[in-house]
Amino acid sequence: MKQLNSAGDNRHHIGHQRIMLLTPDRVFYLGLLGAPSLRKCGALMLYASLDSPFSLCLDGGHWAQRELAVVPPHVCHRIITNAPMIASIMIEPESVNLTRLPDVFTGPSCDETATLNRIREAYACLQTIDYEPRVKTLDVDCLFWGRALAPRALDARVAAIINKIRHDPTGHYSACACAAESGLSFSHFLHLFKQETGVAFRKFQAWKRARAMLYHVNRRDALIDIALDVGYPDSTHFSHTIRQVYGLPPREIFAGSRHLMILRQEPLRTDAWQRSLAAA
Repeated sequence: MKQLNSAGDNRHHIGHQRIMLLTPDRVFYLGLLGAPSLRKCGALMLYASLDSPFSLCLDGGHWAQRELAVVPPHVCHRIITNAPMIASIMIEPESVNLTRLPDVFTGPSCDETATLNRIREAYACLQTIDYEPRVKTLDVDCLFWGRALAPRALDARVAAIINKIRHDPTGHYSACACAAESGLSFSHFLHLFKQETGVAFRKFQAWKRARAMLYHVNRRDALIDIALDVGYPDSTHFSHTIRQVYGLPPREIFAGSRHLMILRQEPLRTDAWQRSLAAA
């Protein structure tokens, strides 16, 4: 694996290639931001500038200029940049021990300059990867953070349901069915799920379905076809939900992804997944 420097200004290494790497529990995006309105993602978000600071407003607070910023899961925020591209990283919170994340996520002791340079150089490395077999064996956490991120210890019953949704987030899983599968009462299952993940079961499912849309952003099919493939009942519901999550309607996201290279480590095997592969 390419060795990354921990100091110095590495901005010039990043080219113009827009890229998104999707793994089971991470999204590494380098591309256009657009002009999003309020956004609210279910992942732990990290934004990094490539050449000039961006402006970030958290949950209706004051605007601040940053080169590196972390947004907790399900927190409303707005972000604006004049740069042509921005880097963003999504980490699924139930997949990691939140108390053992790198310093950039946990407190002010982080060396932001070194972290920012490592992130920029990691993206420059990703831009050199243009075929799937190499992606399958890439240790992305090591590339970006220098180590694997410690997993969260979850109740085995909750972990089984999460894994089921993770492999097919477009499916519809009722709480009653999941409770029965887990050997729990309906109320006990809902309580345990929120206790283990920090989020309600219904909210968790809604986020995973919106996240699944990312696998389809370079498809050229009709909006209704993509909406149905991702698990939404119609294009209106799809557009409304995606705008709430990402701050942009699907049509704008798809238009901005025309030249986006998508790399996947995701073990999905649904029919919709196959259609997204065919469109790549």
